[in-house]
Amino acid sequence: MEEHEQDQYIVNEARRYDYDRWLTALFAPAAAREAIFTLLAFNAEIARIRETVSEPLLGEIRLQWWREALEKIANGDTPPEHPVVSGLAGVIGSYGLPIAEFRQMVDARAADLDAVPFRTKEDWLAYADATGGLLAGLIFRLWGDETDAGLAVARHTGQAYALAGMIRSIPYHVRQDVLHIPGEMIEAKGLTADNLLIRDNREIFFAIVHDLGVLARDQQRAAAQQVKARPRSERPYYRLSSLTSLYLRRLEKAGYDPAHPALDVGAVRKIIALATGR
Repeated sequence: MEEHEQDQYIVNEARRYDYDRWLTALFAPAAAREAIFTLLAFNAEIARIRETVSEPLLGEIRLQWWREALEKIANGDTPPEHPVVSGLAGVIGSYGLPIAEFRQMVDARAADLDAVPFRTKEDWLAYADATGGLLAGLIFRLWGDETDAGLAVARHTGQAYALAGMIRSIPYHVRQDVLHIPGEMIEAKGLTADNLLIRDNREIFFAIVHDLGVLARDQQRAAAQQVKARPRSERPYYRLSSLTSLYLRRLEKAGYDPAHPALDVGAVRKIIALATGR
């Protein structure tokens, strides 16, 4: 694949599978956008493994393929021929990004292959940090700022966004026989993953989603307070936080029904939120 074709492929993948972050990247310095799109495409590749395989074992094989690709990049060996891998090798080399964090992102996706991946609320929060949090931190570095405090805020912002996304995607994952709700929260209501979603338990399900929404909102509010303490020059990076707030407000108005049409936010409304912070 020619270089310009590879670049276009990566941009298209980022836009198709991670539209929110793709939009946010448009506010980034022009010199960093291509690299950001590459990280988004990488994240999309590993996030979609569960939905592209017919059984968990095949998913494990695919995750291992990515681990080995990262190892080749780390060792300076020729990585597999894949547009995203090739682009990622260039970005990691140019920006000196920590390969260990990419490995952590891949390892975190092993949870996607379990029917009930989270045992506790802490597991749920940790997964969001190891996926959305790490991704946000890596992107923050591409904006040209690597202060420890700013990086921590970036990760917190990314984690909160991931939590909101996990709640909104519950119906989608249920169709794949995956329940992104901590098992302890289901058991606390005297139910199991098998009977939580039957019609008679509808209100209990909404109550659990409410509790998840509160956890996500608490993380979002904490992240928002941290953003206020950061220099104004960093503020553009944290625009994704405005989408998190928007989604959580919509969830509350929808009565914590993650399948409610109110949670479908159009492109224009997203752009307004990113541009105005509301």
